[in-house]
Amino acid sequence: MASVTINKKLFSHLNVEETDPVWEKFTEVSFSKKNIFPDNKAYLVEDGIVRKYYINTVSDIEVEISADFYFPGDIFSVGREEPDAIYESLENGLAWEITLDEVKKMFADNPHCRFVQNYYLSRKLNAAMKREMLLLKNTPQDLYEYLLKNKPHYIQNIPLKYLASYIGITPISLSRIRKRIT
Repeated sequence: MASVTINKKLFSHLNVEETDPVWEKFTEVSFSKKNIFPDNKAYLVEDGIVRKYYINTVSDIEVEISADFYFPGDIFSVGREEPDAIYESLENGLAWEITLDEVKKMFADNPHCRFVQNYYLSRKLNAAMKREMLLLKNTPQDLYEYLLKNKPHYIQNIPLKYLASYIGITPISLSRIRKRIT
């Protein structure tokens, strides 16, 4: 059986040369639906969708709050700085993992890796700030329309109950919004 290699073109936005030895440090991880990703690792998503969520307990009822979604070409890390975050696959897929300790070592040894880290962190911060402003300044219908226009892959690929949670409403409210729009 031929060994699988990372689809480096999918991750070209990282600006890492195809011949860079860093690619050899990643390990293939095939995952199934509902897989929970372990702590202290970073992942490159090659196939599948991963959801980041939190559990909010209200009156002894646990409610899942979707915080983010990762699609092919995305990177996410599961670290100790967010002990309550859960990363779960929404479907079968393929990712490439590396330990966060290995990532820290690469950042210390290689100035180019520090550039990639800064790029990744600035993108992550900008996305978080944009999401925060969208949530603060818009109605749930505005948010859904924003996703329709700017992130149609969310609407097409994410189950409605998770999409509703991401917008901050119930699935029933999301259904009403969808009916009003169509």
